[in-house]
Amino acid sequence: MSKKRDRAWFVCPQWPELVSRYYPDDGAAARALHADVKVLARLRQQTPVAKATLLRMLRRLGGQHRIDAAAHELINDTRPH
Repeated sequence: MSKKRDRAWFVCPQWPELVSRYYPDDGAAARALHADVKVLARLRQQTPVAKATLLRMLRRLGGQHRIDAAAHELINDTRPH
């Protein structure tokens, strides 16, 4: 069994709102956040991503712009509880 399959996947429901406040599209956000456009598109579409990836993007966004909550407060685990 793949370890990747066992990994917890996370989403940030606020991501589209946070990013659209500061950037007109995913391309501009990718350039500013030094990220891959595909990853940002997945975050915008609420497709679950690895926790490290999501936290990295939220920290980069928070480092450039003031966001009202801590990064770990903005993420949701997609695993059933």
